[in-house]
Amino acid sequence: MPVIGTSLAEFIKSNERLLVTIDANKADLAHLEPLQAQLAPIVDGAKEALVRQGTLKAEAQQASRDLDGFLTKGRDLASRLRHGIRAQYGTTTEKLVEFGLKPRRPVQRAKAAKQAKAKAPTTAPPSSAPDAAGSPEGTPNKPSAA
Repeated sequence: MPVIGTSLAEFIKSNERLLVTIDANKADLAHLEPLQAQLAPIVDGAKEALVRQGTLKAEAQQASRDLDGFLTKGRDLASRLRHGIRAQYGTTTEKLVEFGLKPRRPVQRAKAAKQAKAKAPTTAPPSSAPDAAGSPEGTPNKPSAA
């Protein structure tokens, strides 16, 4: 007796062969006719489900391709719209915020540098160059008592 496979295709193939063989030997296997009658719609249902599964898999793959196409076209059109909005209003206007776009703003480093200069102390920092009468630390030299 053949071993019944675990895959769906093997299940269908082996059980169809079993049903045909039982049909050919009806006279000897009359007592198995009720079981044969129960198995036949199960095998048919499995075949239909397999076909339906293949169809749905193909439809799912097609839906994925359709989605990719819609996303690609949508991104392209949205990009064109954003560029059109920037062309109409300019790249620095705050009107772009209404459309979810970031306007170009002045660089903050220039502003920070101006503020740093304004806060700088008015006194000159000590010089590191020695003066004529002093040491490099800025203290005058004292004559030694020698």
